[in-house]
Amino acid sequence: MIILGIHDGHDSSAALMVNGKIIYAAQEERFSGLKTDYGLPVGAIKDCLKSTGIKAKDIDEIALGTKYLNPVLMRIKRNANFSVSNWIEEQEKFWKPKILDNKKVSYWDTFKNKKFKCDKIYNYNGILNSYMSSKDMEIFQKRRIEKISSFLKIDKKKIKIQLHEDCHKYYSYFFFKERKNGIAITSEGIGDYSNGSVSVIKNENFKLISHNRHNHLGHIYQYITLLLGMKPSQHEYKVMGLAPYSSSYELKKSFKIFDDVLKIKNLDIVFKKKPKDLFYHFKEKLIDCRFDGIAGGLQKFVEKKLEEWFLACSKKLSYKNFYFSGGVAQNIKAGMSLNLSNKFSKILIPPAAGDTSISIGACFKSASDYCEKNNKSKSSFIKPIENMYLGYQINKSEIKKYISEKKIKQKYFVVENIKSKKIAKEIFNGNIIGRCVGKMEFGLRALGNRSILCDPRYFSNINKINAKIKKRDFWMPFTPTILDKDFDKYIDNPKKLDARFMSMAFNTTAEGKKCLGAAIHPADFTARPQKLEKKDNLSYYELIKEFKKFSGVGALLNTSLNLHGLPIVRTVKDAFYVFENSDLDILIIEDFFFKKKSKINNFYN
Repeated sequence: MIILGIHDGHDSSAALMVNGKIIYAAQEERFSGLKTDYGLPVGAIKDCLKSTGIKAKDIDEIALGTKYLNPVLMRIKRNANFSVSNWIEEQEKFWKPKILDNKKVSYWDTFKNKKFKCDKIYNYNGILNSYMSSKDMEIFQKRRIEKISSFLKIDKKKIKIQLHEDCHKYYSYFFFKERKNGIAITSEGIGDYSNGSVSVIKNENFKLISHNRHNHLGHIYQYITLLLGMKPSQHEYKVMGLAPYSSSYELKKSFKIFDDVLKIKNLDIVFKKKPKDLFYHFKEKLIDCRFDGIAGGLQKFVEKKLEEWFLACSKKLSYKNFYFSGGVAQNIKAGMSLNLSNKFSKILIPPAAGDTSISIGACFKSASDYCEKNNKSKSSFIKPIENMYLGYQINKSEIKKYISEKKIKQKYFVVENIKSKKIAKEIFNGNIIGRCVGKMEFGLRALGNRSILCDPRYFSNINKINAKIKKRDFWMPFTPTILDKDFDKYIDNPKKLDARFMSMAFNTTAEGKKCLGAAIHPADFTARPQKLEKKDNLSYYELIKEFKKFSGVGALLNTSLNLHGLPIVRTVKDAFYVFENSDLDILIIEDFFFKKKSKINNFYN
């Protein structure tokens, strides 16, 4: 049974499942170069088929995630193209006239003349005149299917649409080996029928219990991100990173304003006091609140509302295990807060829990349907995801060709067949390394194969990476990759949660604070770690093991190999672009070592 999963909304991606196992997954942004790209993931699909050797004619089913997509937003690729000023323009020229002034206004007319990289794959004739027309979305749904059918030369009957919320909750459950009866929660901006849902999972079957469209946790976080001068749908993590810097005094001022808006009613989050417009409500109410206090109050509000919601669900439905997905589930500090509570057993949150993983979730849902039709055991047929190294891999001939064509040896010191010990020594000596090795990771986190690495012990490395390479906001923390044998030495994980994917936050131990100073949050000393097991990534494991021999620390600081605002690198060309446009000291591509000649020093010592 071969299933191709496709997600063509924002953060578009493709995934391939063969006999219940995901063998490939990649985001389109890595191929197009447009971060959080929209639309049919043509590049990812082509690479998927090429990398796996699967022919389109061999595909048994295409699982297309999400039934209703807004054609106007798809055409302009809103989340990917919008700058902060565009988001503000949307509020002032569309939502304010529409909601507050009761005027008729066209979203398409507002933005159609912008110099955006618009989608040219789908047919938008006659369906751009309204913003959320159910009729237009029905027409668009048929056109999406028609385009996929013609692109892959595959019968339309093989294309099955899976509901957005189903993709989320099936992903959150079948991702893990630990599949127990429990509650599946989704919370996000908008899905097919809700922005918050509650389902019971019993004997691997899902039953939807409650859902609504008033769960605005995600929207509120988006609006505050914008009010703080950052990009909604991309920079919420920056607000979360800023929150721990707030004083309790400043936090309390804004928290009350947030807490007055939403409440728990039965199994849903609903309005307590419904403002006419959320964005302008908070713009007015928060006028005398400090920026750090706003971030802190918002984060506390989300954590408190989620705990109240989960507790209401647990009491009503008599389960303590939760599977949490949707954009709000990517708030790792909220997930940490839930897991620190003794009111729940475990809150399981998979990596890339937002729309990025809709393609994989669609595969899981189609596989589940297949098992039901054929009386197969879901638990034995649908395999958990063992690791996130699921994408494109650079081959040696590609590297050699680039070296030759770009005359790399004239510009850089080059060594082939570099050993882990030598790389580890360079890191120990204070160099910052870009590592582009093996299969590309799927999702939001670099897990060693498309990473920037350095010594985690020295706080000064934060400023070095931010100033010379990443250009990140000064308050944002980096993260550690930790060898499994050293994990408990540095990280406090009382519930033994799966920490292999940087999808959860934890408190650090005294030893962790001492040894991982550059790779933990400077304000609250929490970490979003990757627990590395040898079976998941042998060469990366050996590198950290060698570094430990020099330093005594079984961990490295790990951040994604990209420049700010660009996707994580995929190819040799992408990696060299970062290398040549930053102060990265060394670049590793597979077993090739590249060092700027001005920084050679005593390489052979």
